[in-house]
Amino acid sequence: MTQPQTIAVARYVTVGGATVTTTHDHQTKASVSECGGCPAVNSCYWESRADRWDNGKTWADIDARHWAQSHADTCRATPAA
Repeated sequence: MTQPQTIAVARYVTVGGATVTTTHDHQTKASVSECGGCPAVNSCYWESRADRWDNGKTWADIDARHWAQSHADTCRATPAA
């Protein structure tokens, strides 16, 4: 079985110029936001946000994007080389 391709759900540029990227981790079933300039990472798990219309991915994406935007607004880290 092949691994799903990693596709960015959202990208934000930090104050210092690094990128905060939100992707889907299909193994842990989470929307993960990771800063490219500092060690900050945030995982929003789908299961805890699931309802009868959605497996939780949509709600987790919203929460992950909110965290990523908030982090980008304050992180002064420069892009990792």
